[in-house]
Amino acid sequence: MSGSLVVFLRAADWPTRWLAVSIALTAAAHGERVQLALFGEPLAAWLGGRFDDGAPAAAAGARVGSLAEMLEEGRAALGLRIVACDTAVRLAGLDPEAARARLEIGSLPAMYREAREGRLLTF
Repeated sequence: MSGSLVVFLRAADWPTRWLAVSIALTAAAHGERVQLALFGEPLAAWLGGRFDDGAPAAAAGARVGSLAEMLEEGRAALGLRIVACDTAVRLAGLDPEAARARLEIGSLPAMYREAREGRLLTF
């Protein structure tokens, strides 16, 4: 099956980031077009190099690696896209032009259209 999945990630806690990343990567590995759309604290953490912050000690024992590294590998190998809308970047107090080095800047209507043609998950 090949379709599209848009994952909206706004929740700040590490377990929710792990779940959103795991689902996004699993869908991409199964041939889905996947966009991970970041908002709020996850957006600031991604752009600030803090996306792995808050991982519990049990993560290492469960062989859960770096979420940021897994996403970078998913981008390179599976075509997973990490996106944010211009407004979300500005609301996070960040510069959209500087953010382009780490993610794609899109529009919320474009994300909505992609989700409408496929599936949407929100966290």
